[in-house]
Amino acid sequence: MKSCLRALDVIEYFTGHAVPARTIDISEALGIPNSSADEILRTLAASGYLSYNRVTKRYAPSYRLVATVRGIEHGFFGGDCIHDLLTDLRVETGATVYLTLQNDCWVQSVAEIRGSWLAPRAEPDYPTEVIRYDHDRWRPGTNFAAAMLAQKSNVEIMELATRAQQMGLGPKGPALMKSLVDHVARTRAQGFAMCRRGDYAPVDSMAVPLHIPHAVTPYAVGVVGDTLFTGDGDVKRMASAMRGVIARHSEALHRMPARSAAGIH
Repeated sequence: MKSCLRALDVIEYFTGHAVPARTIDISEALGIPNSSADEILRTLAASGYLSYNRVTKRYAPSYRLVATVRGIEHGFFGGDCIHDLLTDLRVETGATVYLTLQNDCWVQSVAEIRGSWLAPRAEPDYPTEVIRYDHDRWRPGTNFAAAMLAQKSNVEIMELATRAQQMGLGPKGPALMKSLVDHVARTRAQGFAMCRRGDYAPVDSMAVPLHIPHAVTPYAVGVVGDTLFTGDGDVKRMASAMRGVIARHSEALHRMPARSAAGIH
């Protein structure tokens, strides 16, 4: 299991370092033994996912890695649709755009296009729980969590809260769920969840559900910025803009791939 995770870490290393790397570079960057890094790099190169130059002793991603990911992107996410959607949201709003999904009891950010806000060191630290117990009540951890919960039934929401309790993310024993269910119901009715900057929120943000046909867990897409809402009119315009961008990409997002699952052997 550790080797699998380290192999993924090696692949992710190249997303942030667009130059060929030596074994020692990978070892030091990831904090793993040089022998482990060498074994992982050799295995990935032998499988064709990395290329290796014996003269310079440097590794780089091969196009097989790109082709593999592109195949998954086409089959599950409508080709370039998600990237184009996020880019359009960035252009439309000027804000930083996040794509998140539910990973068990946690919110996980899986894509980001940064807008013109915040220095990196000032980036806020958001809760990662999908459901939190705060001030004697259960509630969505963030507005992104609320947008994902809006895609679930009330029974599924309560089951998730129970699992959160079992994992120690909330108090033991019976707990009222009405405030949580009501919060999600409001999000479901208005089609978005938002947060205005204040004493406890350093930035404005808005998240909406994103329905991805082949997904097995909910997604949400949202925008975050220093000053997005100066009044209720801004809230309506932002919600309308986000829905409009999603609608423009909905056909590509829901288009079935050329080969159905039944046709793949």
